[in-house]
Amino acid sequence: MTKRLVFTLVGAVLALGGLAAFLVLQGLDAADKWSSVLSLFFTVAGFALTLVGLLNRGPAQSADHAVTGGSLHQITNVKGDVAITSGGGGTGSPPTAAPAEGQGGGTQSAHGARTAGDLHQIDGVGGSVRIEPPTSSTP
Repeated sequence: MTKRLVFTLVGAVLALGGLAAFLVLQGLDAADKWSSVLSLFFTVAGFALTLVGLLNRGPAQSADHAVTGGSLHQITNVKGDVAITSGGGGTGSPPTAAPAEGQGGGTQSAHGARTAGDLHQIDGVGGSVRIEPPTSSTP
């Protein structure tokens, strides 16, 4: 466990212990009134956090642990034309692909994906996108 997690757990236990001691010292009737008021505030806080989580969640694409015999393309929020032409497939064992760090705001994932061809993750492009096949050296 990290130090931050240990401190958080210790703080939570101390806070709950302090609240329990406070309610015990208040007596049954007053503790019941205090718990009603506190539950109102915790409910409102939980509802607000749920709304924030729902509103800040963007669309996500996931191809985690996908296995394809060809190429894998994930495209999101592209303004304009998109043209993808078939690329050359790979030979031998397929490479293991992982999402590029810092790309797409964490909305696209291909962790552990295995493809025999290309892997493209495109997100938030303001113009058109064209993916050309690799040039072949054989006539």
